[in-house]
Amino acid sequence: MDHDKRRTPPGNAAPASLSWRRRAMALMLLLGATASAHAQFGGGHGGRQKDQQQTPQKSQAPTPQPALPEIWPRLEDGALICKSRDDLVRYQTGNSASATTTAGQAPDCHTISKRTGIQILDHDGPSRTQIVTTDESKETGWTNSYLPSTPPPSVARSAGAGTGAGK
Repeated sequence: MDHDKRRTPPGNAAPASLSWRRRAMALMLLLGATASAHAQFGGGHGGRQKDQQQTPQKSQAPTPQPALPEIWPRLEDGALICKSRDDLVRYQTGNSASATTTAGQAPDCHTISKRTGIQILDHDGPSRTQIVTTDESKETGWTNSYLPSTPPPSVARSAGAGTGAGK
């Protein structure tokens, strides 16, 4: 049994065709990797579609806003402010009709339209607090709004939270 010094690969492949096949396989792998990289980085026909799809995503990114310190103490929008304690009492007891006939006037009260910083001047029980607003109007009056003695956690964490004098 005379055998050739070169081993014949399994199958019907000749020794010369084996090196040719290795080179062809290496070339195919190289071309496949290049095409894959080209497609991933936006080359070819898909690149234009990729750019068009990213445009809306870029506009959706939120722009960071500087954090404004929350006002404390404060009245929320819709809170009631009355000119005097008696006006607030008439409003709370619902005696505006009888008060109008006896005193000749309805309670002088209004609601505020936006969150407003206040300074607490006095308390008359839990539902009557004398305040002065810290905005431009510097309005003094009485409110029935619940004003907790400690600020909410969001205000307590903010560095620039204002403090009001209270009794």
